[in-house]
Amino acid sequence: MIKKYLGIMLLALVLLNSCEKETRDLKTIEDQEIQAFIKNNNLTGFSKDTSGFYYQVLSPGTGEQIKYSTSVIFSQKTTSINESVNFENSIYTPIGNYVGYITPISWRQTMIRVNKGAVLRILTPSYLAFGKDGSGSSIPGNAILDTKITVANDADRPAYEDNLIKDFLATNKITATKDAASGLYYQIITPGTGNAVLSTSTIKAVYTGRLLTGAIFDQATSANPLTIALSSVIQGWQIGLPFIKSGGKIRLFIPSRLAYGSSAQNSIPANSILDFDIELVEVTN
Repeated sequence: MIKKYLGIMLLALVLLNSCEKETRDLKTIEDQEIQAFIKNNNLTGFSKDTSGFYYQVLSPGTGEQIKYSTSVIFSQKTTSINESVNFENSIYTPIGNYVGYITPISWRQTMIRVNKGAVLRILTPSYLAFGKDGSGSSIPGNAILDTKITVANDADRPAYEDNLIKDFLATNKITATKDAASGLYYQIITPGTGNAVLSTSTIKAVYTGRLLTGAIFDQATSANPLTIALSSVIQGWQIGLPFIKSGGKIRLFIPSRLAYGSSAQNSIPANSILDFDIELVEVTN
């Protein structure tokens, strides 16, 4: 019995050593491939991280210093030095996440070295990327990734959100007007015939508030309408509601800077574009 267990233990050790050797060999082989790629393409300015990936800071950015806890929006274009890969997210269909959750690890480890607005190039060996299994149909197994990343600066957010709103309107076949001064989009359903909305008005409203995902985060029904001073509501309402009168109905598409900005509010995530259907039941001046 003892001999049997010893045999099993020896077999396990052999298999473990074999796996470790295979991993070491893979790291060595892929590191040599990356070094050859850099040399053959006359690339300069790359540094090697202790974990095994190579990175180049093309521009360090001028915005906020990036940390693991930072929420970023970034575009990326990924090819490969040894496989057929073409995986891309443009700035208008970007990836948005907290840096600590971003994968592969090489992407987040490089981002924390720079500021928002940075441009990076990263060469990631497969064992730090998607390994032997790859990722879906875009990235095959054992692909050594060559990625260019552009991290959006906060100054880019208005343009990014404007494009998101336009894409949403086009996808849902909604005709809306843009208020050029503010960036708000609105669709007048019924203009109303009652009192005009002034900056000093008190309004009674029935509304439904949604994210662009369609998730409802708040509403007031006709049985329990909201009564509030216009000066107490978000900027998007203050700008949009004067386009109609009492009795009117309007739909507002509000960029985050005219709503709650970078502050999350209950079920409204930070930097959310808001979509409101509003009926003005009464306007008091």
